[in-house]
Amino acid sequence: MVGVSNDPGQQGPPQYYRPGPSSGAYPQYPQNPYPQGWTPGMQPAPYPQQAPDQAGQAGQAPQWNTAGGWGPAPSGGGKVVRPRQVLTGLILLIAATVPFLVMGITTMFLTVDDALLDESGIPRDQLDQAMAQAGITMDQLTQLFRVMGGIFLVLALVYAALAVVAFLGRPGARLTVAILTGVYGLPLLLIMASSLPLFAVLVVAVASAGVVMLYSRPANEWYASRKVGAAQRPA
Repeated sequence: MVGVSNDPGQQGPPQYYRPGPSSGAYPQYPQNPYPQGWTPGMQPAPYPQQAPDQAGQAGQAPQWNTAGGWGPAPSGGGKVVRPRQVLTGLILLIAATVPFLVMGITTMFLTVDDALLDESGIPRDQLDQAMAQAGITMDQLTQLFRVMGGIFLVLALVYAALAVVAFLGRPGARLTVAILTGVYGLPLLLIMASSLPLFAVLVVAVASAGVVMLYSRPANEWYASRKVGAAQRPA
């Protein structure tokens, strides 16, 4: 037959053999490498993210006061709600400074005169003798009271400012407020023990309660969460 090669060295089918319906064989084309239903121009669907291992999170501690309630520690910068104890601590600390703010402002505009000395309740001869021994005049005594009022005002403002900064989440300010409460609380009790003991006890008790609120368990967890969040932020 024409076109038939009888060369025994030839490999494969004869030259007249062509795949097709007559031979029963068809060429093998590569399979579609894309998912079923994909057409050219479509973007491949992203791979679903693997859900976190809930079993691994079950034993994590501590539990955080998040917006949805108490739950596992947030990861990836989850927002943690400021507990009400921090707000209560701020209110108590500000309330403890109000008497000193009023006292400082009033004393800065005070003028010492004979009428004021007579209203003090201290015998006038004793006051005159004490002023004579100290060599202080009425004007100098007025300036002394105004300086003391300014000191009270500045200390009260600094204390209130530190309380606000602690409320905003700065642990350093919280520690400073606690130290100032302990440093000035006891001397205040000793100084006012004879003249205004109830006032001194009330002010120190309110300030101490505010510090306790800032160091309560929910507050500690909130401060810790803010520290972790700050460490995870990119530089």
